[in-house]
Amino acid sequence: MKRRQLLASGGIALATGIAGCSASGSGGDGGSNNGNNTNPSNSSNANATSGSAEQSIAGTAITEWPPAEYEDSINVWNWYTQWRDVAVERFVKEYDGIEDYTVDSYNNPGQFYAQIQQSHSIDSIGSTGEYTQRMMANDLAEPLPVEMMPAWEMVKDEYKQVTMDTYSTDGDVFALPNVIVVMPVIAYNQDYFDSPPDSFDIFWEEDLAGQILMWDRDYLLMQIAALYTGQDPHDPDDWNELREVLVQQRDLNQTYYQNHDTAMQLLANEDVVVAATPTNSILQAKDTMNDSLSYTVPKEGTLYSIDQQVVPKGAPNPVAGAMFADYSLSAESAKIFWNEAYVITSHVDAFDIIAEVEDNSDLVELARYNNDWDLSERRPLSEEVRQKTSDLYTEVLGA
Repeated sequence: MKRRQLLASGGIALATGIAGCSASGSGGDGGSNNGNNTNPSNSSNANATSGSAEQSIAGTAITEWPPAEYEDSINVWNWYTQWRDVAVERFVKEYDGIEDYTVDSYNNPGQFYAQIQQSHSIDSIGSTGEYTQRMMANDLAEPLPVEMMPAWEMVKDEYKQVTMDTYSTDGDVFALPNVIVVMPVIAYNQDYFDSPPDSFDIFWEEDLAGQILMWDRDYLLMQIAALYTGQDPHDPDDWNELREVLVQQRDLNQTYYQNHDTAMQLLANEDVVVAATPTNSILQAKDTMNDSLSYTVPKEGTLYSIDQQVVPKGAPNPVAGAMFADYSLSAESAKIFWNEAYVITSHVDAFDIIAEVEDNSDLVELARYNNDWDLSERRPLSEEVRQKTSDLYTEVLGA
């Protein structure tokens, strides 16, 4: 019988000092590489291969996909907890030899990053661009055998190119892009507006004082202000202007929010009428709270973030970790992401997959990314910009 140990559920992360630990099977050493399994010949993917050259993961040669041998345990860390729970359970059902699995979550990527800098038990991490780059810079990520992984061929070309440009070194690819979130967008109540608000100007509209929600993250406040003032959201050149406009905007907010569920409830209840949000939050709120909710991408443009699947150096079960990374890009995983979290993946057919499983045609159309949008990839900020952003946040909220 498969066995799961849930260390942190419902999005509540353990403290940084507490490591997730792999479950151990009956009579086995669940956290080790000792429990290798031969790929069952009756697996639905038994004959699937990608690429022709031999690759490896953590010193283990990979000559076919699924790998001929893999470990009997896996420990997955991801902050999309609802997707994680369903996906891991289905993943281990597909591979009979994986008997034990452990799941964990975090609120801040710094929590998993602290773990992998020492001896740890993590095999698969849902990472962000910034932390993936930190892992690469400090030799904390395993190169993935992407030429053997079917999922790599299903990544949309633009996201594959971003991966090769940013998360690859000397031909080694260290992350598979799986989650694409456009943020911030303008979430609003259609009943209040005669026409959709299409500019960041809306957050500075004095007539809406007390009916605006702003996201309480320092880098997002900086980037909204930068886009509003026509500056580079990754490297602004007029920090005094950013400070001035954010102080002006501050008193128009009902509040700065941290919890997305609370923010969407305020919007659904019409306590506020406009908010800066990620796409998945407003899509979920429209479907489950208030059908009058919608969103626009501002004419100034906005950013999209890519979350990735990474196998950390020192993973006790690296082959299983790579297999889960591959599974996370599958069509089945894309369906789970939508059904559980209203998230769009990098799968080339992501929107067609959503249309297959979603009965609400209006929601399907709202989820679909528009080619006319002015979108840029959110890149990690330099140390200098990060420090200035932190100082800006402190000055604005303390002014």
